[in-house]
Amino acid sequence: MLQSLKRYIFPFAALLLSFSCSKGDDYITPPSVTISNPFQNQIFGYGDTIFIKASISHFREIENIKISLLNKAFSPVLPVLNYSVNVLDYQINNYFVLEDINLVDGEYFIQIKVSDKQSSWNEWADIRITEVLRELKSVIAVVANAEIINAFEVFETPLNAASSKLYGFSGDHLGSEVNSKYNLHFTAGRIFNDLIAWDINKKVANWSVPAIVNPPQDWFCGLYADDKDVFVSTRDGFIVGYDRFGKVSFRSLQFQNGEFTHFISHQNMLIAVFEPYNSQFQELVVFNYPGGTVLRRLQISGKVKHLSVYNSGSVLVFTDQATKPAVFEFTIENSTFVKLKDFVFDNCDIVIGSGKDHYFISSGNEIWWYRPQTGSATLYTAVQEPGSIAFDELNNQLYVASGSTISYHRLPFSQALGNIEMPGRVVGINLRHNR
Repeated sequence: MLQSLKRYIFPFAALLLSFSCSKGDDYITPPSVTISNPFQNQIFGYGDTIFIKASISHFREIENIKISLLNKAFSPVLPVLNYSVNVLDYQINNYFVLEDINLVDGEYFIQIKVSDKQSSWNEWADIRITEVLRELKSVIAVVANAEIINAFEVFETPLNAASSKLYGFSGDHLGSEVNSKYNLHFTAGRIFNDLIAWDINKKVANWSVPAIVNPPQDWFCGLYADDKDVFVSTRDGFIVGYDRFGKVSFRSLQFQNGEFTHFISHQNMLIAVFEPYNSQFQELVVFNYPGGTVLRRLQISGKVKHLSVYNSGSVLVFTDQATKPAVFEFTIENSTFVKLKDFVFDNCDIVIGSGKDHYFISSGNEIWWYRPQTGSATLYTAVQEPGSIAFDELNNQLYVASGSTISYHRLPFSQALGNIEMPGRVVGINLRHNR
């Protein structure tokens, strides 16, 4: 694609410039740039070194050379190499090391930009980078300290290895999320605790957002993280998003007399559930991301327990109704809300899952397995007072916390493959992947 664009754009630009330059002007004469390494369409992977060799010569003094590795959006994916040279001829002999495990599979470009005092020119080499397969790395558990009231500890259990403590905090616990891409673990309390971004590798807090403490009122009402940002809703009717450095990346329009309880990002939107105080109805709200303006609003009945992206244009909404729980499909573009299934159990305590394949719902001591594509909902297993559930879609493996024990199961079999024992009651489970 890039080569074909160059074939048409550069001659056309040269033709236009030829009309504006008098005879003898050399402003459109480009430097000679010969890239000998990497060769066109060479394939690289994580951990590889891309050696860059090129010969450059010009009839005017070359002032600056810039070397970039760009993705298909022409954005740099590694730090740019810059040289101030001030010569007529130059030999490039440098390299990029592919140390970013999160680089996705696809086409990339080595850009060599040559500048003199009057103009700049680009030369390109197309390469391909293969991505690292995504794999489960560890289970992260938030555990209530058995000996100290309102104290919590966080443990990590790698696959086939013993658990180790990462860090601890005191106060209360609303929920937790993991961003595997940036090795961050987010925790927040309802009343007392700040939103904290923990560096899993360094076992320290990177940054925090303070809670405004006014017991018994909650300050943080909801917590959610995607692969870029972490979002929290607050008592004053906002949803605020923060990037991995703790900078505000999103702020919703304020809603009065209620709180946002659930939210999920999808494309350039944030879909949220607003629960007004003293009302039997809730509201689905679609915000523009990152602008925070309202695109859609739809009033619904029942209490929402879970939101998940279903396909490119809709989300699933799991609700507790007056009679039995149900799941609905909310189509964003035309704001339709269609019931997919009434469940036979009495209530939804915990709901997890995304996409079209596997959802797990705890109701009392029962855990049900729901598959939207087939419409089936079957009793999967029974666990005494499940406190948290997590599902690894890569291995079809379900993790269930009951008291101080985390059992793990592999679909379609319900029996436990094994247990992870913790020193206290497990109040949250998150799965950490290698990327």
